[in-house]
Amino acid sequence: MAADERIAGLVEAYGDMILRLCYTYMKNMPDAEDAAQDVFLKLVEQLPEFNNAEHEKAWILRVTINVCKNKLRFFRIRRGEPIEDMNIPVYDKHNEDTAVLDAVMSLPEKDRTIIHLYYYEGYSTPEISRITGRKESSVRSDLHRARTRLKSILKEGYDFE
Repeated sequence: MAADERIAGLVEAYGDMILRLCYTYMKNMPDAEDAAQDVFLKLVEQLPEFNNAEHEKAWILRVTINVCKNKLRFFRIRRGEPIEDMNIPVYDKHNEDTAVLDAVMSLPEKDRTIIHLYYYEGYSTPEISRITGRKESSVRSDLHRARTRLKSILKEGYDFE
């Protein structure tokens, strides 16, 4: 398979996932698109050989996370645009309630990442551990903390009395 075809296949397979993950970090579509393009550039420049599809996806997720963190570290990011103003649906395939997405987006970066990888990308805690380079026990406690925060945020929106 030619390199161009291989790259096109990877972009087709992972483009939406990369953009969604970038959006969870950048909180606005223009910066998310910029970060996604940087991920694709790294893919073109390096074009690594992967052992299997899981290794391929984990590498792409790790690169995406690193690119976003670097952008946040070195650039002042402008305020996020409301999700309603975006011209493409984010997380559309899961058809969530907007309140849930808003609650996830209000979490700290570390919690958003764990929630995204676990619930939206379907990774287990051992897999997230490998992707993020963190201990499995740390991933589990981060996931527990993120769920607790998310539950608290969502509870505030409803009156249960």
